[in-house]
Amino acid sequence: MGTNTIQGPHTWQFDAALVRVFKMRETQNVEARIEAYNVTNSLRLGTPITNFSAGNFGQVNSSLDPRLLQFALKYVF
Repeated sequence: MGTNTIQGPHTWQFDAALVRVFKMRETQNVEARIEAYNVTNSLRLGTPITNFSAGNFGQVNSSLDPRLLQFALKYVF
């Protein structure tokens, strides 16, 4: 086997964003934005330990980020 032939567990992620633009004047507007990453909050495992001399070789000891939400408000003039 060559290097990097061990594959980690399969992962998937569902991201979403909502944007709304409010007109204030002719040349001014306010943009409200909500972004969500990993909306379903599903478990996403990290890669397995690939060090042969480690006692936990082949085990997965980490996971990727949980659900994250981000809010933003932007004034454009």
